Formats: sequence, C-alpha cells, structure tokens
Amino acid sequence: MSAELRKKIEVVLNALENEHEYCSFDELSERVAFGEGLSKEERFKAVVDTVCKYTLNTKDPNWMAKLYGGGTEMSFLAEMIISYYNQNCHTYSSSPLFTFAEEQILKKIIGYVGYGERASGLFLPGGSYCTLVGMICARYKKFPGSKRAGLNHPIQVITSVNSHYSIDKGAIMMGMGTDNVIKIDFEKTTAREFEEIVVNNNVFMINSTCGTTSEGTIETLDKYSDVLRKYNIWHHIDACVSGMALFSTKYRYLTSNFKHADSVTIDCHKCLNLNQQCSLLLVKEGDLLSDSSRITAPYLFHKDSEHDIANRSFQCGRRADGFKLWFCDQLDDLDAQATLIYDRNARLKQLIAEDPRFKGVLEYSMTHTCFKLVTDQEVQIHEITAALRKEGIFIEYHTDYFRAVIVNENIGEDTFKHMLDRIIATHEKLCSK
Repeated sequence: MSAELRKKIEVVLNALENEHEYCSFDELSERVAFGEGLSKEERFKAVVDTVCKYTLNTKDPNWMAKLYGGGTEMSFLAEMIISYYNQNCHTYSSSPLFTFAEEQILKKIIGYVGYGERASGLFLPGGSYCTLVGMICARYKKFPGSKRAGLNHPIQVITSVNSHYSIDKGAIMMGMGTDNVIKIDFEKTTAREFEEIVVNNNVFMINSTCGTTSEGTIETLDKYSDVLRKYNIWHHIDACVSGMALFSTKYRYLTSNFKHADSVTIDCHKCLNLNQQCSLLLVKEGDLLSDSSRITAPYLFHKDSEHDIANRSFQCGRRADGFKLWFCDQLDDLDAQATLIYDRNARLKQLIAEDPRFKGVLEYSMTHTCFKLVTDQEVQIHEITAALRKEGIFIEYHTDYFRAVIVNENIGEDTFKHMLDRIIATHEKLCSK
C-alpha cells in the first residue's frame, strides 16, 4: 500500500466521524457541488466530506428502519481486505484462501442446519438471487430437461400471501410469469385445499418464510408435509430475515424445520448485522447446484478445478462474501451477536407493553417490533415518520402501525425510550397544527 493511499484513507476515516444530514433529492442536487480551482488534494477532501455528510449513518443507534444496521467492525475490516486484494472467487487458483474460507464456513452452517454430507451451498449477491437459484434447482430437479430444451408448458410455484416479492421476480427471470405464482394464506388454507391446488396445477416448489419482511412472521408448513412428500414438491425456506437464529444456541430451535427443507436462503447482512452483502443459499442435494448450471468452459476450468466454486454457480464474477462471514466467525462471537438482537427486540416489546401510550401488535415477531399509538386523534403515521427522519430517528411504518427493526448493535434501552417519547411529541405537534 502506497504512502499516498494511506494518506487518503486517513482523510476518509476522519470524514466518517462527521455529522450526517438527511436531505431530499432536490436538496442534494443543490448541495452536492464542488468549487473550481481546487487542487487534487482539496478536491478529494471536499468530495469525501460531502459524501460522508449526506450519507445515512446506519451505525447511529436511532437507525431502526430497515433489516440491516451499521455492520460490525470485523465485517468492515473483512471488506477492507476483500477490496484491497480484489480477487474473483470463481476458481481456486485465483482466490485460494477466500475459496477455502467460503467452503469452511458453508460446511459449518450446513452442520447447524442438520443437512447431510451431500449438501452444498453458495454465497450469492443478495437474498433475492439466492431464492432465484433455489427456484432453478427445484425446476431442474423436477424437469431436468429444462436446462437444455426449456419448457413448453406452464409450471407453478406456491408461496404465502406474506412472502417477499423475490418469488415474483424469480418467476419473471425464469420466464414463468407472475400468473404462475400461486399465493395462499398458510393459516387459512387447509391441507385438503392445498392438495387440490397441487393436483390442479403443475407445482414444482413451495416457498415458506422464516421472518417475513413486513412483520417478521415465521411460517410453518407442517400441515402440508404429507402432501409435499406425496407429490415430491421442493420446499424452499426464505430465511433471509430470521435465519441468523442458526448462530444462536438460545434461539436455534426456531430453525429446527430447516433440515426438512430442500433449500434455505439466509442473509447475514440483515439480522446478523454484517456489512452488505452476505447472502447464502444452502441446498440439501448439493449436486443440483452444479448440475443445473454447469457449462463446459475449458478456458477457465481445468483438470485441477475440484475446488472451483464457479463450477456450481451461474456467476463467473464472484465476490468473497463467504470470506467475510468466515473472518467474523473467527474473530467475533456470532452466537452472542445473534442472541443479543433477539433479546433487544424482546426488551422493546416489553417496554411497549408497559407503556399505556402504545399498544403492541404482531407479538409473535422475533425480529420486528410493531406497535400503534393509543389515541383518540387521527394518527398521520407517514407524517410522523417523515418528521422523525428530519430529527435523525429512522423507523418504518406498515399500513397503520410503526415497525422498528432491532438489528443495529449500537441500539440501547435509552434509544428505545427516546424514540417512543419523540413519537408522542411529534404526534402532538402535528395534531396541534
């Protein structure tokens, strides 16, 4: 590393400590501008200072809006290593240590799930892409000829009405079309009704969710298990939100059904709070990953390509996201990290239950805290959250209730109390206008 680069890194590190400001798009259009006649050093500092000032600080304890936080220090350092070496994790010869690390951490997580020796996995760019590859594996398992000839008839996937839109996106990318995504209410649909849907369609997969995006619900398919076995239907679990319970000895029981699924998707950049992005797909029949995607490429894969991960990936360009999780597993206590997130969420639920100004909703959620204001006045929930953003407090809302996601490791009990007080004060101010 050159002395000049070290100097620039120091400028960046100093700028990261600056105050941050939330602006509208139009405001940024006015403020993100740089004077003429600056030296290279002055312009570099001006650009860096501006970027850091107007970038949201997701490490701030008041960041509770999305399913990710500021990232851990170790995952930040792992990102530095990954970026500095800039390797492609497609072949072992081009990234030996990163490949080794990915295979090792996959083996460990496969053990947590309870899959056998035939299982395999991949780190992929985002949970939606992991789900897409899971869908492709499921289609290949039922229609192996689809890899070469495609399909000349419609096929269907079943999912919950509360599932993530990645199932619809996957159907579009696979050429199925969204009309072939059958959405049902898992709570209301009986096993008999479910079997009728299967019999009357060409269903190749069902998707359930361990931690829905809007509510944090953990869905189970126990009542459909006989039907799934009878018709040999692939079961994929979207555990992007709550799959990190695998890392917690206290909460791992929440993932006890993973071992029965054919594939599982987990986002470690969400509730494990690693830096974006760190998504993985696990497949019980691991050979399906390579069988459904492998293409002969003698210019890339050679006789000694046993550990070339791109042999089981649709991607040729692969970032070392697996190394990031391996690095954190070596140096952080991921068990404590995962457990703390659940425990803090439970604590906020308790504070709301004890506060007569609020009413909790969706108490079964393990990763989200959803609640309403107790008031006779009309609650302009979108106006409240917009006003709070101007104060640097970030929470979300869904229809008629607030939603706080407790992922950020810097959140404490004082943060919770301050947020609740500011919601009340903002509501009263809006009502007085």
